[in-house]
Amino acid sequence: MLILSVLSIPMFALGVELMYRGVKIGSPYFIALISILPELILTIESSMRSNYYVALSTVLGSVVSLYVIGISFFGIVHFLRWKSHFKVGKQREFPFIVVTSLLLGLLPLFGRLDFLWGIIFLILFLFYSAIKMTSTKINARAIPSLLAGGLIIWFSSGWLLQDIFSISSAFHIPPYYVAVFIVPIMSNIQEISTAFRSKKENVMREFLLGVINENVMASTLLLAIIGFASGINGVELNYLNPMIEISFLVGTLAYVLVKNGEIRLSDSLIMILGLLLFISQFYGKFIIL
Repeated sequence: MLILSVLSIPMFALGVELMYRGVKIGSPYFIALISILPELILTIESSMRSNYYVALSTVLGSVVSLYVIGISFFGIVHFLRWKSHFKVGKQREFPFIVVTSLLLGLLPLFGRLDFLWGIIFLILFLFYSAIKMTSTKINARAIPSLLAGGLIIWFSSGWLLQDIFSISSAFHIPPYYVAVFIVPIMSNIQEISTAFRSKKENVMREFLLGVINENVMASTLLLAIIGFASGINGVELNYLNPMIEISFLVGTLAYVLVKNGEIRLSDSLIMILGLLLFISQFYGKFIIL
């Protein structure tokens, strides 16, 4: 068991890598649907163990990191490689960015995420999926990598949760603060790698739209699962309000920057400031603790 615990992080990362090898074949919605599976598995695993704060911090950390990756890293790499702004066009996904961000912004006003919020987020996810499913393409060649990656992530997620609590105990840091850094980095590192490796503008554009799709899905489906799992009483959000506020601000900023269908270098730099603000919030929390 000790060996499995030590290997949980590289195993989880291996599962993510296998899934991304399969996910390269398909539409932006399919890319997002598969890309969200690491967070989905960990969210279900955490919710089944009533570790709602860990599940929430995983989701919110991914929301912030994905917007920063999509706007900052993709925009900067595109500018350095092609010496031009990143033209992505006006997309149907963009209004959903601001809708999900506004819902996140409302959560602190109610003080908890519960069953009723789960219904709201699920309805939004189903409506969004109904619009996007018409353009989804699935290639049989992707299935073996997706199945292998999904199984590895599923089996390693339990041990990863144990590692999160072990790190939390060793450094006297709440587990949800540990999860907010470890899981988004591990599950989204491939988006950063894709930005650096992409040699075609259309490929980078497809993955950017995949990132946006993934974020909308993370902001709806995963929060719906946590809402349902927490029941009528729900889970109080006091400890996670700063994270929710940053998610709301970064999501709203992302919409403002991409709504015209173009990501400028200045947009990428502005989003990096959002990342620094995100980190500073938690650095301050650690100092207080």
